Amino acid sequence: MKLTSVILIIGLISCTPIDQTKNSISEEESSKLIDRWLELWASYDIDLLGEIFWNNPALTYFSSEKEGLIRGFENLIPHHEGFGFVSGGKVPEKSLWLEALDFTNHGDVVVVNAIWFFGNRSELNPQNGPVTFVLVRTDDQLVRIAHTHFANYN
Repeated sequence: MKLTSVILIIGLISCTPIDQTKNSISEEESSKLIDRWLELWASYDIDLLGEIFWNNPALTYFSSEKEGLIRGFENLIPHHEGFGFVSGGKVPEKSLWLEALDFTNHGDVVVVNAIWFFGNRSELNPQNGPVTFVLVRTDDQLVRIAHTHFANYN
């Protein structure tokens, strides 16, 4: 193959448009998923995990309450069970809510940053800290959380 042929092929490849909208995650999809995550915490229904998190061994999760990286969807289930989540749910004693939500759309990935609060809304100093979610579109075209990182302020 001549050098001019290689240059022509490289030129054609670099000029081929990429459809970046194909896997783009909309603002509506991102907001709905975060709302669904809040419903998870309002219901303690462990059955909702599969509707919210990426069911994949590559999923990663840093808890604010337990040390170490949780890797894989299958390990997320016992983590939530440890906080009292059950099949079918229950009424939790405390609430979890988000404030100062910030969505950064990178097309096929959305990063959501917020401040989480856990306790009773009437408390002067509920437990709180920053949280980051990384949202992806799965192979079956669903938007799911692929990474979560919690930290504590107090």
